[in-house]
Amino acid sequence: MPFSAEIPLRTGRRALPSGNLFWHEGGRPQAETVIFLHGAWQDSTEWLPVMQRLPGYHCLAPDLLGFGESWRQGKTPYSVALQVEALHSLLSALRLHRFRLVGHSLGAWVAGQYALTYPEQVESLAVLAPEGVSDRGLRSRWRRDRWLVAPWSPLPLVLPWLGKAPWARALRDRRRCLRQSPAACTMLFQRRTAAIHGELLQQGLSQLWLPTLVVESAAADSITHQLTRTWLRLLPNPQHRELAAAATPLGVDAIEFAAALDQLQRPSLPLQTPVETAPAAAPPSSRML
Repeated sequence: MPFSAEIPLRTGRRALPSGNLFWHEGGRPQAETVIFLHGAWQDSTEWLPVMQRLPGYHCLAPDLLGFGESWRQGKTPYSVALQVEALHSLLSALRLHRFRLVGHSLGAWVAGQYALTYPEQVESLAVLAPEGVSDRGLRSRWRRDRWLVAPWSPLPLVLPWLGKAPWARALRDRRRCLRQSPAACTMLFQRRTAAIHGELLQQGLSQLWLPTLVVESAAADSITHQLTRTWLRLLPNPQHRELAAAATPLGVDAIEFAAALDQLQRPSLPLQTPVETAPAAAPPSSRML
């Protein structure tokens, strides 16, 4: 799919009961709409290269509440449910009632919950490096990050004294990254465990019979690979695509990702278990379809 530098991109902002949402938008408003939700440590700009490679669609990528140029109203706790309702308010205000959903990382968690909450609106779902599930091997993966940003943790106090070893520099870099996205820290590992577990998609994914594409980078790390495999195991009928790794916020090539989205087909009927009935007699020349 060729890149077109002539596709105009525009921005918008809308005040909502839960906060103020900013978004990027491109393509023809009359075309099929694709909604892009960014990852935990990014904002909507990570989707711009993909949007520019989908000239036949109406593309919209919001900053989630607390990310980029969007902000929360009041002190309502950050949660997946809050993000879902803010997104629903925005799309309702824009009169967008049928669309495809695409999510990366935390955005995939929000997209999955949105599809479960408003299934009549979502035509298809595509996710990359998806959060929102748990597995035995994933239970302690946020322990280091929690210690890096928790107010009671002594680790930030000793970081400047750990020297210039690569592992020490990596810890300092990770803490800087985390502090730039406090909303993501809150949603992923700074809430009560029961609140986080209550929003996981473990049970809900089995109910998503809509066309679902799970995309994975060829260079995905072990945690991302495990998250991907958990989604694939829980979904009833997923499609899986492995794409070439690239030095982008998404970790995959934008052209390949856009092509994969363009090829995601919608089935004419949901998959169901057939009911066995006695076949009617047919002429010898007829063909069973």
